[in-house]
Amino acid sequence: MQRQRGHHISEAQRAAVEAILRQGKHASDAARETGVGARTCERIRRELLGKAARKPNGLGGSAADREIVRLRDEVASLKRALTESHRETLSEDAIKILLGRVAAAPADPPDWMADPPARTMTGRTPEVPSVIWSDWHLGEVVSSAETNGLNAYDPAIADARVKRLVTATIHLCRKHGPGAYPGAVVNLLGDFVSGGLHPELAKTDEFEQIPAALRARDLLIWSLDRMIETFGRLYVPCTSGNHGRSTPKPEHKRYVFKNFDWLIYQLLARHYEGRSDIVFDIPESNEVHYRVYGLRFLAMHGDMLGVKGGDGIIGSIGPIMRGEVKTRGQATSSGRDYDVLLMGHWHQPLWLPRAIVANSLKGFDEYAKNALRAPPSEPSQPLFFVHPRRGITSRWDVKVEEPAGPAVADWVSWRSAAA
Repeated sequence: MQRQRGHHISEAQRAAVEAILRQGKHASDAARETGVGARTCERIRRELLGKAARKPNGLGGSAADREIVRLRDEVASLKRALTESHRETLSEDAIKILLGRVAAAPADPPDWMADPPARTMTGRTPEVPSVIWSDWHLGEVVSSAETNGLNAYDPAIADARVKRLVTATIHLCRKHGPGAYPGAVVNLLGDFVSGGLHPELAKTDEFEQIPAALRARDLLIWSLDRMIETFGRLYVPCTSGNHGRSTPKPEHKRYVFKNFDWLIYQLLARHYEGRSDIVFDIPESNEVHYRVYGLRFLAMHGDMLGVKGGDGIIGSIGPIMRGEVKTRGQATSSGRDYDVLLMGHWHQPLWLPRAIVANSLKGFDEYAKNALRAPPSEPSQPLFFVHPRRGITSRWDVKVEEPAGPAVADWVSWRSAAA
């Protein structure tokens, strides 16, 4: 039916619109049934309501009748809102159907994480190597010229850094660790995509969220395969970051279902489905509580510590420490105590008494230079070992860039007294 717009409608059409409106239906219903434009139907509805307010025998001649009309309009509005809500739920269900399954928290943690192992034939006590991989910001571009030559980043550099990260991690474990490993823990703590979170990122990112998410999946599969080959078994706690969200502002309800990090983890879980050598832990709470031997960990991205701001002198250490105290208080009051808090988000390496904060793979950028005036740090990701009795032993910042200068020949030097 061709819709009549504006004021050019016949008396018969107007009468039909008024008859539908007097039934308590919405202007959009009248437009659909008569072919009259929606704006014209809305104007007629308002005219009828105005007459009702002036004439006792009109539409809603009494206050009670006018209240009925108002309530009908409100019901129609609520129905539309409910329909939108159902569409969002159906979108989530569609994602779950597409993935074939939704990975969540495992029913039981892997046995090798809880049972202290026996000493090896060499007399060494096996320890569990643990890494934090976060803040890869795939798709983002950092200009070397705009950072005074201190850093550059793009998809090709990201690929190279990921491969150096995995290769260096395995090398450190083989050559500088205890050498006996029952398995390894790979904490995936979010912000694997840039996501165009800020307007300047939307303008300068090399590719969008979906291509970035697919690239993250491919790089993580390559990385996890190398880790499985080396350590035999992996436990993978997963949390989503703020750059992966698909909403302009953080929405605390159904947070993970609107996040590209969560989608990446689900794709990984589907890829490795049915294998006993890798376990993914992807809780809807976006926080993972787990133990390695007797040491209790809480893993999160780090953007929701309940604190804001920083200090021009101590930088992010202040809010991180305050946030850790608040997080620990909440965890203790709910019976979910932890010993060490693990996080990313802050883009600097920190080994604090009760927290380990991961640096980013991206490294120093224009925002850190111009807005924060932060000192540049070499891009890295943390590696540490957990002993069954001594807790955390060795700690490493795994560097992901080739050394800048040549090696120094002298292993030690000093200034003589005569100099």
